[in-house]
Amino acid sequence: MSENEKILETLSDLANGLEAVAVKLKHAVAELAGGKPKVDPSQVFWEQKQGEKGPFEQTSEKANNNSEPWKALKKKLKEHNGFCQYRGFKYWFDRQEESVIDRRQIG
Repeated sequence: MSENEKILETLSDLANGLEAVAVKLKHAVAELAGGKPKVDPSQVFWEQKQGEKGPFEQTSEKANNNSEPWKALKKKLKEHNGFCQYRGFKYWFDRQEESVIDRRQIG
């Protein structure tokens, strides 16, 4: 691995760490202000999949290390009986396991 690649990898790791701290800080501020954390699916890791009905994305508790954005998305889905539409996507619990969430873009 070249010196430039090492530097880029270190910077990428630093950016990921800062992003995680920023998300936690936003949730802490929201709790202190008396509000609940907002659901932000863009903060969740999504993997592209191909299903019978076409392409979709999938994420899991494991892939997100049970992060706060993951917990907020899972809570929102539970509040809506396992299915909801939010910010241009349909979200649902995977048929196999509730610790896996699928989504497909609307339209």
